[in-house]
Amino acid sequence: MQTGNSYKILGVHTDASPEEIRKAYRALVKKYHPDKNPNKEAAALFIEIQNAYEQICNGSIQLDPNTVAQKYRATQEQYDRDLADYKKQRAAAREKLREQKRKEAAYQLEYLKKLKSGVIGRWHLIVAYMGLLLFLVVWIDFLLPNKQTPIIVNAYGIHTYESVDGHRVQLMKSIDNRAFWVSDYFSQNLPKVQHLTAIETPWLRQVKALQFNEGAYQLTRPVHFSFYWAQIWISLLFLLPVVSWYFASADIIFVAGSFLARYAIFAVMLWFLISENRYLHFLSLGYL
Repeated sequence: MQTGNSYKILGVHTDASPEEIRKAYRALVKKYHPDKNPNKEAAALFIEIQNAYEQICNGSIQLDPNTVAQKYRATQEQYDRDLADYKKQRAAAREKLREQKRKEAAYQLEYLKKLKSGVIGRWHLIVAYMGLLLFLVVWIDFLLPNKQTPIIVNAYGIHTYESVDGHRVQLMKSIDNRAFWVSDYFSQNLPKVQHLTAIETPWLRQVKALQFNEGAYQLTRPVHFSFYWAQIWISLLFLLPVVSWYFASADIIFVAGSFLARYAIFAVMLWFLISENRYLHFLSLGYL
């Protein structure tokens, strides 16, 4: 690197613009700054660069190398103090966050203990075992041989509605006050029916389909919009209370699962048992 003349030190012409001088100065400072360049000669060159730049900017004022070094040390010391303060603040913030998380964890554990004890806990446990029992009964009933029960239609709808997969359904009601959404069968064909039979599960008496006997012809049509029609999803819903109980954790999932089990799913279970007198079929093993 050239020394002596300030312009030569910075590597610029004597007629260089202020912007060119500043640009050359910043480039050399980055290159020879002691923090960037560990070479022993870098510190001396850094001071010469500072001197040259100050001399160009301020005329003939020559900075004392000791003064430049003192300014650098003062700047470095201030930087070290600022860095130490930042590290202390960061450590304090992290400790505050850890303490907040500890308090939240303690609160969640206490709330979980409350949910699994006392009246709320017993209520949830009853619903859990009730749901497990209904899940088993529904699938045992599904696997048992079907039962056929004669029925008599005393009312039917004249409107046709669309079900899933493009099926057309109509509403029919029997004399025992049961309603059936029959797939792909039109009520105007009922006068030709000699015998009408409900194909049911043997225990809960859930209707799977209706069988129409029209003399030489026999048609079997499935029933839509019933508990049996959505059996898979209903049975999985019955399992949610027991799953949320035995896999409980202090988080929002268990809290939400407990709330749903105690209110929403319990209401669905009651509706399932009360509708179509399933509670009588359940208790009598299908005889009533």
